[in-house]
Order: sequence, then structure tokens, then C-alpha cells
Amino acid sequence: MPKLPTLLAVSEYFYSLQGEGQTMGVPAIFLRLSGCNLICGGKGAEKDGQLHDGANWICDTMEVWMKGESLPFPQLLQRLDEELAFSQRLAQGVHLVITGGEPLLQDKRIAAFLSFLEQERQGLRPIIEVETNGCFVPSSALLERVSYWNCSPKLQNSGMPAKKRLVPQALQVLAQEKGTIFKFVIAQTSDFEEIQRDFLTPGLIKKEQLVLMPAADSLEALLQHNKMVAEICIREQIRMCSRLHVEIWDQLTGV
Repeated sequence: MPKLPTLLAVSEYFYSLQGEGQTMGVPAIFLRLSGCNLICGGKGAEKDGQLHDGANWICDTMEVWMKGESLPFPQLLQRLDEELAFSQRLAQGVHLVITGGEPLLQDKRIAAFLSFLEQERQGLRPIIEVETNGCFVPSSALLERVSYWNCSPKLQNSGMPAKKRLVPQALQVLAQEKGTIFKFVIAQTSDFEEIQRDFLTPGLIKKEQLVLMPAADSLEALLQHNKMVAEICIREQIRMCSRLHVEIWDQLTGV
């Protein structure tokens, strides 16, 4: 039997409100894991902070998830409990949001950590959300534990080529999960045409699972794009979400 993972590569953790998607506004502890398979903003954006490869937005947490440390499960749990009252809050119904970067790069490690948490905290099974870019098929161990999948596939506006950001098999698996939404970042009206062409028409995802969100890493950009996205959602009868954390804290991270 293969040895189970005992480390998790973590960039940051904090207690706040879920700022996006289907549970926006819910109190949540965020566990941001290190690393990502995509560079939204185009190749080179991670080095100079500038847009490349036709991108018109850039990942607003890149500087965070590119750093971090690998922590043994007992040490991580101790830190979370001491600094965030982690176990207590989760037992009271606060959501655990596992995000990144791309957390499914550490699929087996996440599953092992959740199993460790359950063993150490008398069967604690928190309400879990995972935020993913839809490039990886989740393991069965995660599928049975996660209540909400917040999948955010990337479009051409991310600066990433389709062969890297579009994985039909992963999207089709996630589309079968009851708690899945597909949250798309919209920077211009043509973005919805791309969603229709590449995701809806081929049947990779269902229209009722769609959520459209303005591309914005600042309050100014959010206000600029809100109306455009609202008009698309009204016309197409699609759910819209704003970015609560940007509305409240603007460009501040770790909140």
C-alpha cells in the first residue's frame, strides 16, 4: 500500500467571508495552497506583473500562491487552531474554502489532510468548498467530501492557450456534481460568445450552472465592468456574482 501524504504546501490562511460564487457572503476559513498550472495574465506575468499573450486581466493572488511552505499536518492544524480557532469554527458551520493557485495539484494531500482532521477532531467533517480552474479530474476521495465546487475555467482573456486551460474530461466530471458552478471571468461582451462556443454548445457544462463575474482586481475595475456583465446575465438569463471582497477591501489580499 502506498504511503499517504503527510505534508501540505500552503501559501496563506485566513478567516473572512466568501467573496464570490454560490455561497458569497458566508463566513469561511480560506486555506490557500501553493502553486498553479496556469499563469493568468500570460507567460511572463509572474515575473513583471504585466499583461502578455493577449490577456486583459491578471491573477490577483499570484504573488501569494507563488510562495508558501510545506507543513506537516499536525503543525498545520495546530497553527490553524491557535490563529483562527479553526476546528471550533468549522464545527459551528463555518465553511472551509480550499483555494489557490490550483489546489487540485495537491489532490491526494488535501484528501489525506481532511482524513487526518477527521481523526484528530472526533469525526469533524466540515462544509468544504474547492476553487479550481477545471484542468484536473478530482479524485473520488475529494468528490465524496466536497460540498461545493467553484470551478472557474479560463478564457482567451487569461492569456493562456486553449490546450492548457481547456480539459473537457475534467469539466464533464465536475458538471455531474450537484454542488458545482462554473464561474467565468468576463472582461468584454465577446467573452460570453466564447463561453457559448467552447463550453455550452459542445455540452461540456450546463447553462444553469453558469455564473458570470466581472474581471476586476480593484474596486475601480469592478465598477467599470459590473453593468456590462449584468446586461449579459439579464439578456441570457444567467446568474451573476460580483466580487464581495473587492467591494469591501479593494486590492487587499488575505481578507
